[in-house]
Amino acid sequence: MTARYGQLANFFMKINDLGLMLAALWLAIVINYAPADQATVSAYAVDFLSSRIKVGNALLGGLLLIIWYITFELQGLYRSHRLSTFTDELKEIARATGIATVALLIVAQAGRWKTINLRTTICIGIIVILLIGGMRLLLRIHLRRLRLRGHNIKKLLLIGNGPRAEWLARHVAQRTDLGYRLVGYVDEERRFKDRATFDVPWLGFIADLPRIIANEVVDEVFITLPVKSQYARIESAITILEEQGIMVHLFSDLFPHKLARSRAWEFEGAPLVSLHSAPSISWRTEAKRVIDFVGSAILLVFLLPMLLLVAVAIKLDSAGPIFFIQERMGYNKRRFRMIKFRTMSADAEARIKEIEHLNETDGPAFKIRHDPRLTRIGRLLRKLSIDELPQLINVLIGDMSLV
Repeated sequence: MTARYGQLANFFMKINDLGLMLAALWLAIVINYAPADQATVSAYAVDFLSSRIKVGNALLGGLLLIIWYITFELQGLYRSHRLSTFTDELKEIARATGIATVALLIVAQAGRWKTINLRTTICIGIIVILLIGGMRLLLRIHLRRLRLRGHNIKKLLLIGNGPRAEWLARHVAQRTDLGYRLVGYVDEERRFKDRATFDVPWLGFIADLPRIIANEVVDEVFITLPVKSQYARIESAITILEEQGIMVHLFSDLFPHKLARSRAWEFEGAPLVSLHSAPSISWRTEAKRVIDFVGSAILLVFLLPMLLLVAVAIKLDSAGPIFFIQERMGYNKRRFRMIKFRTMSADAEARIKEIEHLNETDGPAFKIRHDPRLTRIGRLLRKLSIDELPQLINVLIGDMSLV
């Protein structure tokens, strides 16, 4: 998933997995211990929980949830599985479930939970694999449909234009379900040898890489250069890319790197190593995105009456739109539209030339202490920084963050 939605999606996936673990625990106990003469399964479950929830058990249960969370995180259940198969992901789920059920058995022995024995634990493990595996399969099907419709797409840059690059370009073009779109390729030669891949644009030489990643949206890079003859170029490219936090995939041995973390993958049977220097999605980034989302939503609801009054005041004070919308650069060079209350006259941009001599700063910045283009209400909004409040909408949708 892309960064805007990936943090929230990972957060809810973790909550969902812990919920499925608890559901599996409940199902296993009901299956193994519910008496035949009990009126309903739900009645037994309520009776079971009401008679066994104590402070000590609640504390052990909380510890167990933390252990499960850490286990699933360390086993890689929440990393991107864009390049891996469902079989590989299912193996990770089975491995994480095995560790989690062993932890459950240990905690049960410490808490003297008689209903949690080896048979119940095995039953729980099977149910968990079925539930979480089924949810991941549904997620893959959903993401596949989204990517086939052009959503959840990552921009991909190739470095190299040899047979391996041609092979990769063909597979990326054929496997639209992976959600990659080729931006182009970089190499000392200007075109692929295979005519079938001529539509992949040549963006420049390897020396032009800083300019290319500054001007293009690039999420990931595949380096397909031969190691033996192109070692210096590959090392230079990795240094540039890891400074920008761009994930790098190599069809070769690792090179010295100070920041990037490496992980082995397999793509269509070919070994692949990924180097990633940007901070990975973790509980910290997820918590920050949740705080941004909830905080901006609450503030927008709380401030709505004042925002409506300001909007009316702007319309009554001068002709023109209520909001000033300007394009800004966001994560990974992605552009977004920043929203502010309009504080200047509607023709402010057209009047820059006539007041250029009043500029009080040097360079590209343009600042006038008593700007004649400011409206009466605009001066007050700027003084109180109220004109910035609509940016909470940008925070809500993930373009910006609360600081």
